[in-house]
Amino acid sequence: MNSSQRLKPIKKLADNKEKVAAQSLGKSVEHSKNQQGRLEQLVNYRIEYVATMSFQTQQGMSGDQLQQYHQFLSKLDSVIKQQKLVVEQSVIQLSQCQNKWQSDNSRATAISKAMKNMRAKEMQAADKRESILVDEMSTQAFLRHKRI
Repeated sequence: MNSSQRLKPIKKLADNKEKVAAQSLGKSVEHSKNQQGRLEQLVNYRIEYVATMSFQTQQGMSGDQLQQYHQFLSKLDSVIKQQKLVVEQSVIQLSQCQNKWQSDNSRATAISKAMKNMRAKEMQAADKRESILVDEMSTQAFLRHKRI
C-alpha cells in the first residue's frame, strides 16, 4: 500500500471533522444573529414604550399608573440586560466555533497537500522505475542483437 493510500482514512476523518465544524459554525452564526435580533427588538420596544408613556404622562396619569410604568420599565431593563449577556455569550461561542473550523480546515488542507505531494513522489518513483526497466530491456536487446 502506498503512503498516500495509507493517509486516505485519516483524510476522510479530517474532512468529516471539518464538515461537522462548518455545520456547527453555521448554527452558531444563526444563533448569534437571532439573539442580536431579539436584543434589537427589546431595545426598540423600550424606546416605543417610553415614547408612548411620555405622551400619556403629559396627558395626565394617576400615581398607580406611573408606579406600574416604572415597574414595567425596570423589568424591561432587566430583560434587556440579560439579553445583552446572552448576545455576548453567543459572540464568544461564535468565535470559538470559527477557531475550531479554521483549525479543522487547516488540518484537512494540510493532509490533502501531503497526499498530493506523496502521490507526486510515488509517480516520479514509478516513472523512474519504468525508465530503468526500459533502459535495461533496450540494453539487453542491443546485446542480443550484437551477439547475433
